[in-house]
Amino acid sequence: ETWCKVRKYDHYKKCYMWVLVNKAEKIVIFFYDNGSRGREVLTDFVGEAELKALMSDGYNAYTFIGDELKGNNLKYTVHLVCMAHLRAKLIKALEQGKDEHARLFLAIINRLYALERSYDAEGITVEERTLRRNSLETKSLLIDLRQHLDLELSRPEELRSGYLTEAINYLNHFWNELTAYVQDGAFPIDNNAAERAVRCMTTARNNSFHFGSDLGAQMSATYHSIISTVKLHGSSVWSYLGKFFTKIFEGCRDYSSLMPSCIGLE
Repeated sequence: ETWCKVRKYDHYKKCYMWVLVNKAEKIVIFFYDNGSRGREVLTDFVGEAELKALMSDGYNAYTFIGDELKGNNLKYTVHLVCMAHLRAKLIKALEQGKDEHARLFLAIINRLYALERSYDAEGITVEERTLRRNSLETKSLLIDLRQHLDLELSRPEELRSGYLTEAINYLNHFWNELTAYVQDGAFPIDNNAAERAVRCMTTARNNSFHFGSDLGAQMSATYHSIISTVKLHGSSVWSYLGKFFTKIFEGCRDYSSLMPSCIGLE
C-alpha cells in the first residue's frame, strides 16, 4: 500500500491506496476503500478467494495470514515476507548506522539473490528452481544466516545501532515467512513486482499532490490497474488503449475479451 492525499469535506487527509499483483495471471489490481489502511480492507478484498501464497512486507495488516482471522479459504495459504525489505533495513544499518555487523547479513542475502538471478538467466523450470532452492548450497546459506542472527541476538542491544536492531528483529520475527520462498519455485524472493507497480502511483502523487474526492481516488485505482497490467504483459499501453477503444466503438461489450491477456496484443 502507498499513501495519498484525498480531500474530505473541507480538508485533505492522508489516505492509502492498495495494490495487489497476481504473478501467475499477470494482473495488477489497485484498490481503494475510503482511504483505510486497516486489515479489514485486505480481508474484504480477498473474500472467499483461495490463495496459494501471499507475499507482503512486515506491516501488521498482513499478519492475518496464519492467525485467528485466517478463514477456511486461507488455511493452506503460504505467507511470504519480502526479502528486499530486510535487505533495505540492513543497508540502512550499514550506511546510516555505520554498523559493520550488518555487512555479514548482507553478504549472505546477496548470495541468495545471486542464485535467483542465475536461475533466471538459465531459464529453468519452476520444478528445477524448487530443487535448486532446496539444494545444499541454498540450505548452507540459510544456516549461516540463522547462525549470524542467533549470534547477533545474543549480543547486548546497546552494542549495536538502532537500525541493526530493527533489521535483526525483523529477520527474527519473520524468519519462517522470509525463508518460505524456497518451498516452491513459483514463489518470488521479494515483492518487487508490486513495488514496481506502485511506483507509477507514487510518481503521480508527487506530480498531482492530491485527489479531490474518494471517487477521484477510486477512478485513479481503475486507471492504474489497467496501465500496470498492460505493462506487466510487456505490451504498449498506447497500442492496448487504441485497440480497446476501437473494439468498444465497434460495439464490443464482452469486456472479459478486452483484458490485456485476451485482446491480441503483439
